[in-house]
Amino acid sequence: MVHVYFTFLKKNWLWGIIPPSLVGIMVPFIGSIWPEIENEMAAFSELLNSPAYQAILGSLGALDITTFTGFYYTEIFTWLEMVILFVTILVPSKLISSEVDKKTLDFILSYPISRWRYALEKFSVYLTYNLLYLPLILILSYQSVVSLNVELNFVLLSYSLIGIWFLLFALGALSLLCGVIFFEPNRAIAASGLLILGQYILVRVAGLTESLSFLKNISLFNYLNANTILTMKQIPLDELLIVITFGILVLISALVIFQKREIYS
Repeated sequence: MVHVYFTFLKKNWLWGIIPPSLVGIMVPFIGSIWPEIENEMAAFSELLNSPAYQAILGSLGALDITTFTGFYYTEIFTWLEMVILFVTILVPSKLISSEVDKKTLDFILSYPISRWRYALEKFSVYLTYNLLYLPLILILSYQSVVSLNVELNFVLLSYSLIGIWFLLFALGALSLLCGVIFFEPNRAIAASGLLILGQYILVRVAGLTESLSFLKNISLFNYLNANTILTMKQIPLDELLIVITFGILVLISALVIFQKREIYS
């Protein structure tokens, strides 16, 4: 029943594990440099209190980097945000549009399944590989914590990584929508880049001044961030509902459009 899913799960395994692996590499690196820079953290903390750095780091700028938890979260989740931008802009937008570019669209339309299901199964492969962030980062973080003899709340870290997965889902659905609307890969990537990178920039600009703070509410990057989860010691259910609802509505829109639109080979 899920032939397309398993076919592309095996076919794209390399590209599926590369982004989580790149993030995973950062975990032992962060642990290795912590003992050497721990004593210098006070000076860095004063620097990061400037409005410019606060805007660049966003909500992560409020963390106390003089502690291992604050330093770890600032480094790893800043890196994760960069990966989210790269993955969500480039991967889902090409799930369907790449078939047009490779001139294999006629072949996929001959599959004995509906178009929407084909798109959903390919999108599910993207979601599946995104699950790798959670166990990979948790395992490597545990090793670093044990070797450094420091404390880190792994429950809250798990919550924060779950938040990352839901952001990957919602932003990925938006990117997929761009792919089924524009079909041509370059245009699809440009559209998803404009929408996703625009949201990232918006939440940073909104953090520059209190008068613009209301703009954060229209950016998905304002929700389920690690600092909020760390502060509240739980996943904010209202933010989770916003992200899930947005992602589901956009995903349904993408599937409906792909199912109904006329396709000329």
